[in-house]
Amino acid sequence: MKPVIRSLIKRYPKLRGYKFNPQTTKPVVINFEVLEKKFKSGDKVSPKILLEKGLIRKIKGRMPLVKILGKGKIAKALTIEGCSVSKSVKEKLKTNAVAK
Repeated sequence: MKPVIRSLIKRYPKLRGYKFNPQTTKPVVINFEVLEKKFKSGDKVSPKILLEKGLIRKIKGRMPLVKILGKGKIAKALTIEGCSVSKSVKEKLKTNAVAK
């Protein structure tokens, strides 16, 4: 090989193996403020219902993971299914259920 070609090949980045990690998908984040505005007391919150109400969108034709964060206050009793929640949300839901 000519030295010029060899140096170009050495500089070219190498692809080492197939990199697939299903955990790299980040969940869609929704705050309590949004749930307070869009849902009534006693409603069920799930990814399917959030999709129907237009709060989330499908990613590459698949239903995304949903995480609910505790920003804002909520005075309604909601049932959350199929969504991961933060610690602050768990505490707010427990205190809200006890108060009613």
